Amino acid sequence: MRAQPSTTNALGVFAASAMLLICGEVSAQTIIPLDQQRSVNTFLIVPQCLDKTFDEDSAKGFEPFDSVVETLLGCDSGFGFGLASQQSQIGASSMTGSGSGTSTAGGPVPNVIHAFGYSIFQVTFELPSLSRFALDGTMSAEALPDANDGVIVLARLWEGAIGGVLIFEQSIEAPPGGGINKQALEAAGTLEPGVYILDVQAGSFIDNDVPPSRAGQASFAFTFDVTILGDLDEDGTVGVPDLLQLLGAWGPCDVPCPRSCPADLDDDCVVGVMDLLLLLGNWG
Repeated sequence: MRAQPSTTNALGVFAASAMLLICGEVSAQTIIPLDQQRSVNTFLIVPQCLDKTFDEDSAKGFEPFDSVVETLLGCDSGFGFGLASQQSQIGASSMTGSGSGTSTAGGPVPNVIHAFGYSIFQVTFELPSLSRFALDGTMSAEALPDANDGVIVLARLWEGAIGGVLIFEQSIEAPPGGGINKQALEAAGTLEPGVYILDVQAGSFIDNDVPPSRAGQASFAFTFDVTILGDLDEDGTVGVPDLLQLLGAWGPCDVPCPRSCPADLDDDCVVGVMDLLLLLGNWG
């Protein structure tokens, strides 16, 4: 059973509510995009064919990006193939993306073939308010047995700039002997107002002798959600409805905590004074 708020607590919250009603409410965009590099790229060199080629595409502005580039180069002595894809979008309170990079090479004549497929999602954004983030998704890296040159997926969250404060990092590679490596992509936490970079990449690289034939594929899919701390009804504003929801949840949280207790803003499994102060501090 959840503990009921005491009379003293209720009066205190009522007074705060009246004060905030007078001040009014201000809505704001949770994620403010500042810069980006969302792109797909392929590159091939097949020496047997005395030729090379590449293809690329990148997002224009912060509109949804949906692109596939595909490159094939071959002759009787060898071939290379590269493919890269991405679907991504930037919303007011979330960013989503899925992408992949694939490379394949082979041929009957011994030589070194270079094949490259890469998908990059990198967005610089500002958070105007103290916020919570949740990153959820999957990562996959796969290569032919005994033919793994470089298949990698990585996800990072930076504060300020790349090379600055690294808040989160996760990466995987294809198994050394070939096969598939899959992992869940999961992170959560609280972010101060400021500038951040979300960087998710998937690439497959071949830079080796053929035969034997070589192939690899890397892919990612993720959702990055941001909620202003205290915006319990997720309407983009910390206001009276959020205050009333916090009051209604006053007391110890149910198990499991903190997922069962959105009003527990400081993650101590109790909705109390500290949570109230955090909510008021993020008002508007």
